Amino acid sequence: MAVALGPKPLSVHIVGSWSRPGWLSSSSVSDALGPPGHFWRVAPAHLSEAQDDATRLAVADQLRCDVDLVTDGEQRRQMFDQYFYGRLSGVDADHRVRHRWGGPHTTPRDDSWRKLAVGDGPPGLSPEIPSPQVVGPVSWPGPLSVRDFELLQRELSGRRPGKMAISGPVTAMNRMHDAFYHDPVRLGMALAEALNAEAHALADTGCRFIQLDEPEFRSAHLDFPELAKDAINAAVRGLRERGVTTLAHMCYGYANAVQDKRVNPEFYGALELLASTHIDAISLEYAQPGHRPDVLAAAGSKGVVLGAVSCDPASAVESPAEVAARLRGALSMVPPERLHASTDCGVWFLPRAVAMGKLDSLVEGTRIVRRELNLE
Repeated sequence: MAVALGPKPLSVHIVGSWSRPGWLSSSSVSDALGPPGHFWRVAPAHLSEAQDDATRLAVADQLRCDVDLVTDGEQRRQMFDQYFYGRLSGVDADHRVRHRWGGPHTTPRDDSWRKLAVGDGPPGLSPEIPSPQVVGPVSWPGPLSVRDFELLQRELSGRRPGKMAISGPVTAMNRMHDAFYHDPVRLGMALAEALNAEAHALADTGCRFIQLDEPEFRSAHLDFPELAKDAINAAVRGLRERGVTTLAHMCYGYANAVQDKRVNPEFYGALELLASTHIDAISLEYAQPGHRPDVLAAAGSKGVVLGAVSCDPASAVESPAEVAARLRGALSMVPPERLHASTDCGVWFLPRAVAMGKLDSLVEGTRIVRRELNLE
């Protein structure tokens, strides 16, 4: 069964997260990876209400900018991934252990990341980070983000379709210490089945656009290529038959944590492997690392969601003309019916005024190209 990539050719949407109010949470990655009390700035008794209000602001901002697919802005997620796998049955997120995440070494942007980790580790390896551990059989405990989507639906009132992002199984597998299975294949597939159940619960609620966040796919595929592919396929099993469009997002890490983003040859191979799965579209970080259109050949016949504006906190707000130029380059490799325009990842670290400026430019730059193609 074929599914629509989006509401229209060159649809615009953000990766998932949106700028967070300063009264809600810290903007530090080290705080996000630490205890909740160091991250949330609202008293626990009022936190849920505050997160709902921040979600309403995020939805209103996206509607004001006139995006085509709207997310909830991930306002209640301390970390995008642990919000899901940290709450699965069989996972202990309260008693964390030092664990080295997969992937090549990256240079931290500030000392907070270094203080959180044991150390930079051997050359070529990322530091060890306090991480949840698998202590029993992994399974789905029941809906984790259905309430989030229901709030999004209420705020949208049918004006736009909504998109929900959930953690991907490959990233989840790499960001936890396995103290139970001692077998990456068994752990990866158990995570995929649990996340597939969450995706179907979202589909039951009416969600028709579901994104798997898979930053670790960029490097983990080198160690376990068949497992990475099988896990993605298991996570999206049965969704296309229900009319759900699935996307997978791959990036180099949060822009305010990683300062040396640049084109990595591994990225092309990871895109090729991701394109061989049953996912419908690939969302890729493109602007900040400086990718060129030729990398999109690796996406094959999949839909492409292009990161056309950078989330680097030091970057200027792009002009609509700059966005249009990036999209024209992408169109040399991908037809408009398979191309969407988006942000790079990590919008939640940007000040709201900067985020709004970038999203306005993203929408207007896409409109320029639509008019050129007689698609407006």
